Amino acid sequence: MTNEALRNDLEYASRIAREGEATPLLGGEIGFMWTSLATIALMLHGAVLAGWIDMDVSLTGLIWLVYGVIGTVLSIVLGRRLSTRAGVKSFANRVSEACWFSMGVIITIVAVTVVVSYMAGKVDLSAFNFIVPTAFALSAAAYTTLARLMGHGYLLFAAMASAISVAVTLYMVVDPAMYFVAGLLLIFAGVLPSFIELRRAGA
Repeated sequence: MTNEALRNDLEYASRIAREGEATPLLGGEIGFMWTSLATIALMLHGAVLAGWIDMDVSLTGLIWLVYGVIGTVLSIVLGRRLSTRAGVKSFANRVSEACWFSMGVIITIVAVTVVVSYMAGKVDLSAFNFIVPTAFALSAAAYTTLARLMGHGYLLFAAMASAISVAVTLYMVVDPAMYFVAGLLLIFAGVLPSFIELRRAGA
């Protein structure tokens, strides 16, 4: 490697490091939207299981279908607006986008697999309950990665809250009240951190 190439590589690494420190994470608005919708969906799911809403338990998937459709449409709208903001292509924001995109893909695969397995008679309705702790586990991994990268306290808090939520929801996985508890936990593990991120970005 020539001195010129080495100098260019060092300048690039230095610029990326500076961007990681100076550029705020810009995904708070989308995160706040998704976690708020998920909190509502969890509470509605719990209300159906408790008999407070007159709906067959097997139809609770409709709640999550509506959640997914609304969330996807709003993500597209918010994403287009976000794409014009300064700093969206910074190293930290690219890592953040990759983390949450990967989580979305994995949790979708898990959910679709559970649905197919249920329709094929391989599992019963209780299998759907495991999607909740899986989602919290993926969130914990994403927040831990971002906390190590950025060093922000709210990200570490979100990682810890998500990890605790994994343990609590797994412990309650066969208890219908798990959905209500998961909704409350998500406020701390997702809604609040996303709101803080949104405010830090000046959105």
